[in-house]
Amino acid sequence: MNTRSATALFSQTALAAEAGKGAPDWVQLFPAGPDLKARDGRRWRLSDPQTVVAAFREHGAPLPIDYEHAQAHRAPKGEEAPAAGWITELEVRGGEIWGRVDWTSRAAAMIEAREYRFLSPEFRHTRTGDVTRLAGAGLVNRPALPMTALSRVNEPASPDASSPSLETDMDLTALCRALGLDAGTSLDNILAAVERLQGEHRTALAAAETPPLEHFVPRADYDRLVARAEEAETSLASLRDESRVAEVDAEIEAAIAAGKVAPASRDHYRSLCAAEGGLEAFRNLVGTMPVIGAPSDLDTRDPERRSALTDQQRAVAAQLGLSEEEYAATGA
Repeated sequence: MNTRSATALFSQTALAAEAGKGAPDWVQLFPAGPDLKARDGRRWRLSDPQTVVAAFREHGAPLPIDYEHAQAHRAPKGEEAPAAGWITELEVRGGEIWGRVDWTSRAAAMIEAREYRFLSPEFRHTRTGDVTRLAGAGLVNRPALPMTALSRVNEPASPDASSPSLETDMDLTALCRALGLDAGTSLDNILAAVERLQGEHRTALAAAETPPLEHFVPRADYDRLVARAEEAETSLASLRDESRVAEVDAEIEAAIAAGKVAPASRDHYRSLCAAEGGLEAFRNLVGTMPVIGAPSDLDTRDPERRSALTDQQRAVAAQLGLSEEEYAATGA
């Protein structure tokens, strides 16, 4: 799941409404949902508080409470971010999420002295704003979400709980500029612009996922065209090879007929011509070679004449009692 982090100051029960009461054991971390809205316009959904409780139990370890969300802002810079306490247990009360806290002595003293009066949870949520799990909390004095100031659970709520102070976690001027709006645009109009932008984004994604069909061809047709192209290339290459062989043989036979190349050297010169630039090299070579023997007429002689015997051979054949054909067959 693609999750994001957020902090929202949900004021808790007043930490020290009366001197000597100390820090509360149980504190409110989330108001009742399902819709959660910060005063700076941010929105989330707490559809199922038990899911958050189950995620905490699955985590199996206490979650830190720090000062002013130092874990998120100071710790990544290598600066100190000490814990003020540890959330050791969660439970749902009327749709709200409450947590049992083991406070440090320093934090307990600050709460009792009313130096800190509210808690802001740090939590994870989906891209659509659904709260998935708690990541911790921070002691703060300017909550963004209306909650109860920190105090003992059995104490009356602080008078400040009905009108917690405003925290602005977002530069609305910069946001207006990014959205192309005037600097004084109301929060409702800003949210409407964001929703419109999200709608345009979803439309663009849908268009990208379903491109125009006229720009594409079925896979089977494409494969068939590729096969035909490859077959044509193979046939063309074969024709080129056959033409090349015929050209090489013609050059070699011409050199043999000119008496510059011995017939027995045909295969050697074919190999030479098969290399790149080999035919041109062979032509240049033949141009510099002397005639090593005049062309013979052996291939054009009448076979009967080539087998005729001399007078001396006929005499020997007669003495041996052989016919001319029998004598010629002996090769004598």
